[in-house]
Amino acid sequence: MIQKVLLLGLAASTALAKPIVHPQAIHRRDDVTIIPSAVNHTGDVDACQGYTLGSIQATNTGVDGVLTLKGDCNAYGPDYETLKLTVRYETADRLRVHIADSEGKAHVVPDDVTSNGWPKIGDTAVSSQKSNLEFKYTEDPFTFQVIRKSDKHVIFDTTDSPLIFEEQYLRIRSKLAEGSNLQGLGQHNDNFTHTNLYGNHPFYVNQHVGKNPSASGTYLLNSHGMDVIFPNNGTEVEFNALGGIADLFFFNGPSPAEVAKQASQVWGPSKEVPYWALGYHSCRYGYIDIAEVAEVIANYSAAGIPLQTQWMDIDYMYDRWIMTLDPDRFGLEKVRYVIDKLHDTNRDFIVMVDPATFSGTPNQTTDTYETFNSGVEEDIFLKLTNGDLYEGVVWPGPTVFPDWTHQNAQSWWNSEFAKFFDPATGVDVSGIWLDMNEPANFLPYLEANVYRISNERISPPVRRLPRLIPREIPGFPAFVAGQNISASFGNDTGSSDAARRSLPQHTLNARLSGAVDTLDDYLSPELDNQWLYPPYQIDDRRSAPSESDSTQGRKNISDYTARTDVVQANGARIYDEHNLYGSRHAIVTRNALVERYPAKRPFTVARSSFSGTPSALWLGDNLSTWDLYIATIRQMLQFTAVAGVGVIGADTCGFGGNTTETLCARWTWLGAFNTFYRNHNGDDSISQESYRWNLTTIAARASGRVRLELLDYTYTMIHQHSKDGSPTMYPLSWLHPTEANTVHIETQFYYGPSLLISPVVNENATSVDVHIPKDVYYDYFTYKTIQGKGAQVTLTDVGYDTMPVYIRGGSILPLRNGNSYTTGENQQLPFKLVVAPGADGTATGSLYLDDGESLDVGDAYSEITFQYDGKQIKIDGKFGYNSTPKIETIVIAGQHSKKTGKVDGKACSSKFDKNSGITTLSGLSISLNEASTVKLE
Repeated sequence: MIQKVLLLGLAASTALAKPIVHPQAIHRRDDVTIIPSAVNHTGDVDACQGYTLGSIQATNTGVDGVLTLKGDCNAYGPDYETLKLTVRYETADRLRVHIADSEGKAHVVPDDVTSNGWPKIGDTAVSSQKSNLEFKYTEDPFTFQVIRKSDKHVIFDTTDSPLIFEEQYLRIRSKLAEGSNLQGLGQHNDNFTHTNLYGNHPFYVNQHVGKNPSASGTYLLNSHGMDVIFPNNGTEVEFNALGGIADLFFFNGPSPAEVAKQASQVWGPSKEVPYWALGYHSCRYGYIDIAEVAEVIANYSAAGIPLQTQWMDIDYMYDRWIMTLDPDRFGLEKVRYVIDKLHDTNRDFIVMVDPATFSGTPNQTTDTYETFNSGVEEDIFLKLTNGDLYEGVVWPGPTVFPDWTHQNAQSWWNSEFAKFFDPATGVDVSGIWLDMNEPANFLPYLEANVYRISNERISPPVRRLPRLIPREIPGFPAFVAGQNISASFGNDTGSSDAARRSLPQHTLNARLSGAVDTLDDYLSPELDNQWLYPPYQIDDRRSAPSESDSTQGRKNISDYTARTDVVQANGARIYDEHNLYGSRHAIVTRNALVERYPAKRPFTVARSSFSGTPSALWLGDNLSTWDLYIATIRQMLQFTAVAGVGVIGADTCGFGGNTTETLCARWTWLGAFNTFYRNHNGDDSISQESYRWNLTTIAARASGRVRLELLDYTYTMIHQHSKDGSPTMYPLSWLHPTEANTVHIETQFYYGPSLLISPVVNENATSVDVHIPKDVYYDYFTYKTIQGKGAQVTLTDVGYDTMPVYIRGGSILPLRNGNSYTTGENQQLPFKLVVAPGADGTATGSLYLDDGESLDVGDAYSEITFQYDGKQIKIDGKFGYNSTPKIETIVIAGQHSKKTGKVDGKACSSKFDKNSGITTLSGLSISLNEASTVKLE
């Protein structure tokens, strides 16, 4: 039986089948009327005969050939009659099958969406003899197989499934071998909502578990909207894209982690982040004013909860205009005061910046809005085919969208950042939050009137009045937004670049076509536009228009996003590159931060993503429910294990709806084992900062302490990911592939390779059923030995001050030893090594050290290895960073008798606890600037 399990993802314009275990062909929604395309097509894919392979040139590194159409297919439009086939053994473990139209008209994913560009065909190749994969093909009709040589396992097999390659439709179908378990394919909530989310990652890992485990990977480099379905009762996988070329990468593995590393070399591993970014972050949508933000900061301190970074959502903006402050509620001097208070205590501040830029209304045409005007001058906004600016509706109301492919876009963004985020005169942020960058658009259909939709949504919302009574906040002078209560704030005149910038004189004569005085829809449906109504309708499952809309029931791939017929400055339509918009936004923002602080490592957190996005991610708006709490585990694994994202997190405690005290407490623990850890919720939800309830306070203090002592373990695994793509989180089946039942486990995971995490998953529960694989483990908090039997056990008395965390045998953990409340304090603490021997009595670990903030550390870094063989601990590696903290304690778990220790020949204090089997060496002062050996007797 073929199974599809765990980690299924749905791209921003990609759809998948359900359910989670037994895949089936996708079912079209029947609640939306699909408008037929004007493109002549039959819709009959079964009548397509495919292509014949000719002009074959087989070389030592691959195969070249020409594919000729056997007969008109016309399933979803005109076929490309001649294709070029290029097959290359690019590395020993990577095979590439590249099929493009011979004239080069079909869209190709450009290089500018990754840090280093995509591998060029022919630049890298090995001989077929050195490859671990084999390419087999038939000529008429052309089909192919990719086979692993070592076990003859067929990784991909298009036999009996002819290739369909048309202007607006691409189909590639493969058989799935018995026992397949597919993991990946984008961002998706699996068996919950089946609704499009924010990321496009058309890559899957196919894992076979049990007696002879193995894994392989398949990646389709294509940025078009697509369906991925599992026809014939789940025995096949089928890509259905809205165009582009077939650029397929196959990865040998043979382990899942090796597949992930091999794939990450195609799109590039995530970038390293500053050390401070791994601390605890707090945010909400709906802060009344800067006084409330200050109060949140003070309350965290009073509660003894380690808060590293405070965030602000769009509340700080004047009427939701990017690059502005509301002078009444978020006056510049007050905002700068709060930020300075954070910086003075080694803490940080982040704000949101959307791409959508307010573009004006007929009733607001007298002032100037500098960000918009400069964008118009630089000609960097998306345009309609007639040359007018393309407008949508986002938080400010009518908006335009930057065209990140324009040659002036980067300099415009740099300039806006330099002014608004000027460290001396503006909002001195440490990082940037990128939201709504799919791009999101509130227009339910493309002909809707932007002013009507803005009015219906009340975008922007009615501005709240400033607070009238000063707020007494410990550690802050008494002040209220908009009033000069304290002389230390000066006078908020709004004259700064970072203060209010007003509305432009903006005429839309051609665009409005006389509709200025009405709220009627002002364009006729362009039903003959093939880029708005493609012949193949992907099941992207976005919301249908409201009942009041004049074209209710219509369905269009432009609904709630940018028009897909808009042509960008690079010549590509949004139709081709919708799924790349967020990546480009992240890239230009990263560059703008580097321009602002050239020596510092930038930190951005984005919502939309494509393979290789150089940003940390968060999973977007979720709900405060136990189902979504569990779903975040699958989503986290989808990104960290499969999609190659090193730093990512969910909104701890949930964004939408009201959380509960117990859910938030448990989620606070789960969030501590996300590589990005942030509490965030919505404006219509109850406040859920960690100090709001007794149980969440208990959980936040305890989990925050664990988070900080493990911070260098986290920092090290992110560094390793940035080097070779090693996952930062693992499904259980990836590390225990011989245990077939682990492939179904969705509520446990490994944080890095050494920590087994088993969160409580039920409301008010103090017990949890966990699977403990056949391995040696040690309780993280007591270091007691646990012998896993590959079976489920029930853990009881799991209080809110803890969570089941087990150290996998064979690991050495470098922990910070002591108490800290900020990451800066944490970096000054000494280390404690925890040695957790495996079944063979050995253990290994690593530690990466640098200054935590430099963009280019040069040689000023250390990559330290720890090796334990039962008789000694060897500390070795590269020592380029001058580390003041030293190792002061070593704990060796799983011992049956006392051991004494000598550090480089000098005896040290030793203590043995017979009940827990722990030997503790204390009073040490082992330098991390040179190699050392600890002898054990």
